[in-house]
Amino acid sequence: MARSGRPVVLLNRKAVWGRLESFNRSQGWLAREVGVSPSYMSRLLRQGRAPSGRVRRRLQRVLGFGSFDDLFVITWEDQPDAADSVSPPQASGT
Repeated sequence: MARSGRPVVLLNRKAVWGRLESFNRSQGWLAREVGVSPSYMSRLLRQGRAPSGRVRRRLQRVLGFGSFDDLFVITWEDQPDAADSVSPPQASGT
């Protein structure tokens, strides 16, 4: 079955949030290390934007992922919800 639309590379949010948690670092820290604005990083993490090749390489380096497939998912333009399955961790209540 052939796909219509173009492939789109999105961040695997579960992988990003898991790595940030293990580093005890914030989304703002990640934006600074990758060299993008905090608002752009937010859009990437909400999967509202697809990172450029340069930003993908920086994300892999900063987060320590050797494999593209561990940090990114490929979806198709006609399937916007395909990679939208994981939300950032919630703060624990008191």
